[in-house]
Amino acid sequence: MTPAAQNDQRVLGRPRPAVISRSPLPAITRPQLALVALLALAGSLAMLWLQPWNVTLSDWGTESRVPLNALLHGHVIGFLELAPPYGPSLVMRAPFALLASLAGGSARLVYRFSALPCLLALAGLAVWIAPRLRRGGAGWFAVALTVVVCVANPLTYYALLIGHPEEILGGVLCVVAVLCAMRGHATWAGLLLGAAIANKDWALVAVGPVLFALPAHRLRALVIACVVAVALLGPIALVSYDLKIASARITANDTGGIFYTQQLWWFFGTPGHWIPAMRGQIIQGFRLPPPWLQGRAHLLIVWIGLPLTLIALARRTPRESALLLLVMLFLLRCMLDPWDLIYYPIPFVIALLSWETTVKRRAPVGALAASLAAWAIFKYLPAHLSANQQALSFIIPSIVALAVIAAGVYRRRDGAATRAFAERPHSTTSNSLVKWLNRRAPSASTTTRSSIRTPSVPGR
Repeated sequence: MTPAAQNDQRVLGRPRPAVISRSPLPAITRPQLALVALLALAGSLAMLWLQPWNVTLSDWGTESRVPLNALLHGHVIGFLELAPPYGPSLVMRAPFALLASLAGGSARLVYRFSALPCLLALAGLAVWIAPRLRRGGAGWFAVALTVVVCVANPLTYYALLIGHPEEILGGVLCVVAVLCAMRGHATWAGLLLGAAIANKDWALVAVGPVLFALPAHRLRALVIACVVAVALLGPIALVSYDLKIASARITANDTGGIFYTQQLWWFFGTPGHWIPAMRGQIIQGFRLPPPWLQGRAHLLIVWIGLPLTLIALARRTPRESALLLLVMLFLLRCMLDPWDLIYYPIPFVIALLSWETTVKRRAPVGALAASLAAWAIFKYLPAHLSANQQALSFIIPSIVALAVIAAGVYRRRDGAATRAFAERPHSTTSNSLVKWLNRRAPSASTTTRSSIRTPSVPGR
């Protein structure tokens, strides 16, 4: 560097950044995107049609088949009186089931068509992620693995087998709501969040991540979510006899005597005399839930999201961590629910896959590992371990995973990421919370003045 150039830099007050040549990121062409969509669609259809589902013995046959048939035949009041807590999910999927019903299809065909939108939503998420992965520099292996984990997941298979495809739809709705919030779309985030809550009430855990991800208009998103959820759940509650029955019909606050091994509370249970058959499998050394847990586990799952979100706010965590916060809350849902089944980790896997591919821009190796681990814990190990060993096989890896995820959510960021979110409030009082909810986006004039002051960076 010449002395004249050094003098110029002293006058300017800072050194001139070097010009860095960047190679263009790989793009995905329309034929390639069409191929990805075709593979995702083929995988979804194969998942539904290659298995001879015995729908009469599944939860769909005992909980959803009769009310859905009433709705498809125009008996709206009958549907509202018989609908399960996730009745709005049946309403959202009824147009697909109606096609099979009008064609005179069997109960199996009606079930397949009612589950089809859930799998299509999952496939659509994979197709939406594919071009963003490529623009982030990922290879075709990452894209292919994303599609495979989305549409050919063993957890998805068991969700369809047991009769709960709405679990898949709920996970996708929550994830897309957070993604919309991270991009500042408050209205869409509120609509999707409300639909997810009406689809299944465990989606209430996504309220914190959605509000955390929004840069502004949080109160609008919250009001829209409430209106949508009430509009879909309200009719089911109105046909009930009293408030207590209505609350029991639209929520799942109590698991009764259900106390499975794959959950955090197992060793707090008391030895019981009943040995239940769990999906054709006998649990040896069965335990009964402690009295202080009954009726409180699901409430804890929902409310624990509030302090965890406030901690993220207090630590000035960047909004990009909202999706990882959702991953953590979904994992806690599996750990804290005494009625934990093999399809419960589906929302956790979907959120983890979305975080790996949209935020980290890498192949969803963690989501694949979580899927295989869940299959081993719920399906393979129970045939070889005692009840206490089954519980440990779930608790130990879950706590390790929770610690790793929490460290990613709450670790302090330095530099530009921290400064970009330095305006977050430190206080968690109600007054500060209301101000945070009502915060608006910066005006265009402020943005323009700021950009004028900031010198341009050469080479960009």
